[in-house]
Amino acid sequence: MRYGRLSLLLLLPAAALSACEPDLKPGPIVDLVGSARLTTNNRRLTGPADTVAVRAYARTQGDEEPNLERLRIRVEYRPTAEPLTYALPYDPDNPPLGYLTYVDSAISGRDFAFQSVQPGRTTAGLETWRYEFSDAEGRTGQRSLRLRLVRTDSALVYHSYTVSLQAPGPVTRRSFLALRQGLALPRFTVLAGSPTPEAQQLIDLVYVPGTGAPGLATPADAALNLKASRWPQKRLTELRSTTLTTLDNAATTEALDNAFNAGQSFATATRTGPLRQNQVLAFRTPEGKTGLIRVESISTTGIPTLVLQVRVTK
Repeated sequence: MRYGRLSLLLLLPAAALSACEPDLKPGPIVDLVGSARLTTNNRRLTGPADTVAVRAYARTQGDEEPNLERLRIRVEYRPTAEPLTYALPYDPDNPPLGYLTYVDSAISGRDFAFQSVQPGRTTAGLETWRYEFSDAEGRTGQRSLRLRLVRTDSALVYHSYTVSLQAPGPVTRRSFLALRQGLALPRFTVLAGSPTPEAQQLIDLVYVPGTGAPGLATPADAALNLKASRWPQKRLTELRSTTLTTLDNAATTEALDNAFNAGQSFATATRTGPLRQNQVLAFRTPEGKTGLIRVESISTTGIPTLVLQVRVTK
């Protein structure tokens, strides 16, 4: 009899606890769709500024579940996406981190698919992309993938990469460039929908279509008409023309600084005017980092694209 009472006493707290537990319903089902072109698994990037095509798909658990309401894609850079010099001693288990909200948008419906060609890092390290969908009750489901870039550039005093910048058009076009990070970002990250201040604060240059050849402008350029209500804090990167046609001799901080100091201001300080192949521009970021941009190629067929070779001091 005592044993029975003891068992009942032991069971009561568990029963009471079970009765108080919240109704733990699962969130949306999220998958990364695979194909010959689309990435679904962790992978090693083939080079700096590589791009990865990803299609994220989400659906509710059933017809009685609330609709999908929000899509959020966020990337963590380990270490940070911008070039850095590694202080000694360096702890690889606790590196500096960088974050970027790539998409944060309201959605609706019982299922939703989102596809983008995402920019890979230009500095050595790891990036983790997380694709999160939320429903009307705040429940979430997510998937993630990791991209790794290996390059032996830590001994150089400058950061270098080659990146493609596309003409404005659909919101998926990568028309905005962060020079230090080497990230070419699309309109839906920088301006469309719910733009993220963290992305806007990275952008140095914008692709400018032209009747002949395209050009580049800073976000502060008046002709771009980027209203303060949509882009309140614009980076004031300086642009100058040079007589150089190659970056071969710009291998030191002093050489990059001298190239900028010897450069000539453009007629409009915030834009270059029409560009030509092999033209070299000098720039200085708001942080005082100097660098050079060589126009490697200009494509006007299909999606108009500028291929830019960049060197920037660390």
